[in-house]
Amino acid sequence: MVPIGASSRAVIASTSTQGTDFVRAKVEVAMKAIIVSNEDAGTEGMQLTERPDPSAAINDVLIEVHASGFVGTELTWPSTWTDRLGHDRRPTIPGHEVAGVVTAIGYGTTGLSIGQRVFGLTDWYRDGSLAEYIAVEARNLAPLPDDVDFTVGASLPISGLTAWQGLFDHGRLRAGQRVLAHGVAGTFRPRQTSRWAAGPRARRGWGCRFDGCPACP
Repeated sequence: MVPIGASSRAVIASTSTQGTDFVRAKVEVAMKAIIVSNEDAGTEGMQLTERPDPSAAINDVLIEVHASGFVGTELTWPSTWTDRLGHDRRPTIPGHEVAGVVTAIGYGTTGLSIGQRVFGLTDWYRDGSLAEYIAVEARNLAPLPDDVDFTVGASLPISGLTAWQGLFDHGRLRAGQRVLAHGVAGTFRPRQTSRWAAGPRARRGWGCRFDGCPACP
């Protein structure tokens, strides 16, 4: 028996007949996951069950999930229930924000390595992050710094991209400008937003300042 790629949760058994024919069988390992099947049931229809481990396809990585993010509105999105061709794909695993450790790499995948801490978004039309393992395209992930908790990493993708798009794409924020956020609460934190949204651009000369107040008149 030999490992498949770098995954320790699946193996291939190879046998030969007269030195010419080879038989290969993948050992399936079940993981725990939360699934949804009834579109009308809402969050009450979420069930904890066992599902086969996913495998890393071309350009994918397999992630051992340490933290995941879920919003209830996902259960109203068409992509939660159908594939890109409109075919029913239930039962599905919700959750589109993830942070964890890479355990296997698919064919052709570059830029990430086994054992690397990562965070990012999953494909809307694929099984999500409310599971022990998930397969994600490498292009949808980024390295997670060692000093950032997995829970923080899993909370950043959607809120962080929302802040980025609002500030830079729609607001056209430029270097030297100052941002005041009214009614700062919930997941919005000025320091966190400035670090993850403004930080990369600030290092490239797009410096700006973020301020917030919890209850501005």
